[in-house]
Amino acid sequence: MPNVLNVATSGLLSMQKALATTGHNIANVSTEGYSRQTLNFESREAGAGSGGFVGNGVRTASIERSYDAFLGKEVRDNTSAAMHFEVFSQMASKLDNLLAEEEGGISTQFERFFSSLQDVANNPSATPERQVLLGEAGALATQFRQLDIAMAAMNEQVNVRLETMVKEINSLAKNLALINDKIDGARASSADQPPNDLLDRRDLMLQQLSEFIGVVVTEQSNGQVNVLVGTGQPLVVGTRYEQLSLGPGRYDPVNYEVEIEQAAGNSVPITESISGGVMQGLLRFRDETLNGSRQELGLLAAGMTETFNAQHKLGFDIKGTAGGEFFKPINPLAAADYQNTGASVASVTISDIGQVQPTDYKLYYNGTQWQLTNQKSGEFVTGQGPFNLEGLTIDIAGAANIGDSFLIRPAYRAASFIEVGITDPGKIAAGSPLVASAPITNRGDAKINSIENADMVGIPLADDVTMTYSENALGAGQPGFIVTGGITQTIPYNPANESAGKTITLPSLGNSTLQISGIPLEGDVLTLSGNGSGGGDNRNALRLADIQSEGVLLDETTSYQDMFAATVSSVGIQTRQAESSTETQLALQRQAEQSLNALSGVNLDEEAANLLRFQQAYQATAQVISSANDMFNTLLSAFR
Repeated sequence: MPNVLNVATSGLLSMQKALATTGHNIANVSTEGYSRQTLNFESREAGAGSGGFVGNGVRTASIERSYDAFLGKEVRDNTSAAMHFEVFSQMASKLDNLLAEEEGGISTQFERFFSSLQDVANNPSATPERQVLLGEAGALATQFRQLDIAMAAMNEQVNVRLETMVKEINSLAKNLALINDKIDGARASSADQPPNDLLDRRDLMLQQLSEFIGVVVTEQSNGQVNVLVGTGQPLVVGTRYEQLSLGPGRYDPVNYEVEIEQAAGNSVPITESISGGVMQGLLRFRDETLNGSRQELGLLAAGMTETFNAQHKLGFDIKGTAGGEFFKPINPLAAADYQNTGASVASVTISDIGQVQPTDYKLYYNGTQWQLTNQKSGEFVTGQGPFNLEGLTIDIAGAANIGDSFLIRPAYRAASFIEVGITDPGKIAAGSPLVASAPITNRGDAKINSIENADMVGIPLADDVTMTYSENALGAGQPGFIVTGGITQTIPYNPANESAGKTITLPSLGNSTLQISGIPLEGDVLTLSGNGSGGGDNRNALRLADIQSEGVLLDETTSYQDMFAATVSSVGIQTRQAESSTETQLALQRQAEQSLNALSGVNLDEEAANLLRFQQAYQATAQVISSANDMFNTLLSAFR
């Protein structure tokens, strides 16, 4: 027969636990990551009596937390995505502001440089204008270098944040392994009851970890969790944890690689497989936006150096000497993988800057041949080398071992090396090396309107070149000019239908292009002479100034300023897209958190109602004990 006192005592103890659980909920209403706990009751086995089964009281079956693993995963995933886009947006915005600076920026300095070049063209013999041109050229080179230095500083910011983040991730991984052990011990000592507060602490750690890096969480049968990063590399497995570390980049030591240290002592790079969190945002910004901008800026610097120098060398300076390097040449880089074991050496030269693209190329030896891959497009070619593509010539010398590789960087960091190559204003090659004249003894009005050399073959001239008109230069009735004096050539020219103007080429004389017009008469002569002094000549200065608006880069379709504008625009677009994605992911994150909080959060009104309900039940149970006591005393007094 059930004991009334035992029945009441079970109710009293159960209500006491219920009150304690409710009080625990109320006390943790502001605790981050806390999940509301609920006490579940179940009736004790009834006892058989003569009249049937009589209840034997109540007991607590379990104390469970209000939590949903699916909602928890949604919060972690959306948190990782939101933090990825948020930090990418922040860093891209800084770069956008840096590139788009108007006062004293690259675009402004370009205008000043070419404006001073136009001043030289207007007054080619004046030293002050030439001195100003050198000053503006130096300022432009300085602006390039400072901008690249600022980008390098942003790369260092990424490195510092990665270092801090790796320490945070390693600390969380260690604590997750420790709390896994505690959870396992707690379940073992409580008949497999869930240790709710420990589970909440672990879920909070997992959410904090997801802010730094995307994770995949799987639960074991004993309640412990495994945490995977990258493409499935284990960070935490039960009570064991691995450490992340930063290593030097394979081709650039200041471009850190994220590695995971395995139990065997090996480090596995996971940089390219990291997804989500601040870490992906930083790495994506560095590898895509920052490095891409440095490549484009470098290509602009190298392109300006190559094209401006090429035209400058076609002119004569104030003393009648062929122009030299206006800007110091910039050599492209071929960076070797520090893990190479062979003796091979790669070298790269620019054969046509107009075809060079703002990308890197990976050169990899597979044991039998080399494979050269465009890192942006993924296109590749194979062979033994040398390779000639996209304006580059890449050569390999020495024996290679399988797995050896190089990173070909035609323009990366080139902006940090641009420098004016001349200091003497008189060495600015503003003039052209050839001048044309027509003797006053000519009876016709034929003349050379313009002459422009494409190279310096046969220049400077040893003797004057004469072009004598003959009505039978190419045979009876076939008029033209007979060229003599260092070169021998016959040029067809028919005044009857070509007097308005005809363009001819002299391949052996600087591959020069001449524009002839007018009507010559038999024996008329046109003369080409060397320019003994370039002081009053501005023809090459004008051609240098024209380069500002010509398509000389990116398959010869893009001018200097158009290319820089495209770089600024590209970063701006990426920034706007990242800001938009950030807003979207933050909204999804808030929705996921609200859904989880609706389930797990503590509602004080509900807890107050539970508190009153359990208090009343406690008081009623206490009254049962009092009644049982009175019955017992009455029974005792009946036998006295």
